[in-house]
Amino acid sequence: MILYTFYRFWGHQPRNRAVRTSHVFLSVLILLAVLSLNLTGCKETAPQEDAVTTDFQADTVFAVGEKRVSLPEWYLYACPQIATDEAMYGSGIWDYQVSEDRGTLARIMKEDIYEQISYIKIVAAQAEKLGITLNEDEKSDIEANTMDYMSLLSKEQKDRYGITEDIVRSVYSDNVLAMKVYENLTLNIDTDIPDEQVRHMVIEYIYAGKAYETPEDTTSRYTDEELRDIRSRLDALYQKAVEDPSITRLSQLDNEQYGAVELVCDYSELKNRFPADIASKVFNMRENEILGVFDTPEAFFIIDCLDINDEDTTNAAKIAIIEQRQRDLFDREYAKWQADTVIKINYSVWDTITIE
Repeated sequence: MILYTFYRFWGHQPRNRAVRTSHVFLSVLILLAVLSLNLTGCKETAPQEDAVTTDFQADTVFAVGEKRVSLPEWYLYACPQIATDEAMYGSGIWDYQVSEDRGTLARIMKEDIYEQISYIKIVAAQAEKLGITLNEDEKSDIEANTMDYMSLLSKEQKDRYGITEDIVRSVYSDNVLAMKVYENLTLNIDTDIPDEQVRHMVIEYIYAGKAYETPEDTTSRYTDEELRDIRSRLDALYQKAVEDPSITRLSQLDNEQYGAVELVCDYSELKNRFPADIASKVFNMRENEILGVFDTPEAFFIIDCLDINDEDTTNAAKIAIIEQRQRDLFDREYAKWQADTVIKINYSVWDTITIE
């Protein structure tokens, strides 16, 4: 059974569900010193959620259900992501206006961080309801990671951002619990997939087109006599391939005019390259079987099956489908949790956070 970890899952979410969340768990492994956040007077528009600005602790940015998000926790998510973008694009990117509706990159980043933290909090909050807890090994790993991270920070950094062991430990714990919730819900996903959707085979084929490019960059069709000659040449190649015991693949024919092309393909790719009836025959070929000469309106083909099942690409296709099923299932559950969760924004803190 494939366990699609929560961290990888985040990396495939659309932007409006925190597209940068693939960095989340790793965020507590990067020094905060690489970025400074200016906390003065920004009036950016906050995300559209149930907004209440009373009864907050002084450093609360927002609350997700019963869970508060403090400024230090915000920094743990924000700083490494901002630093990564600045390292790639420069520190001047934040004033770039993406669109009139979306605003600047700074605004988009700020809202992305808000969304990813909310996402994690909502998912992690389901752990207790599902009877999911951290085991001793996980607690030990979290403790070790917390100590390692804290050892990277100077006293100045800790004081500036308010980073404490408890906050780092909490961020690690939320991520691990969210991952376990995801795995718990998707563990028994249906892994039965039709062969036609995933099996990749390795073939070689010789292609002889029935038309050619003229010097004037136009396409001209061969005459009937020329086509009969091409067909005769392909028939001879086919006979040699199936009758000569030293020939184990078409490329060994070593024909300069009609060279063999190797292709790793699934049934869908076969149907894109060949007519449906030929694609079906090829997909059901035996290993080392050679078929031809196929005559289509566009070309002649000889096809050799080298491997009926390329394990690497077949397994990758299976994983992709299973992971998509897991994401779809989890998205449906998450939508319910999100609808039942009230998010309250503390605008007196939110409005002071500036990315620049």
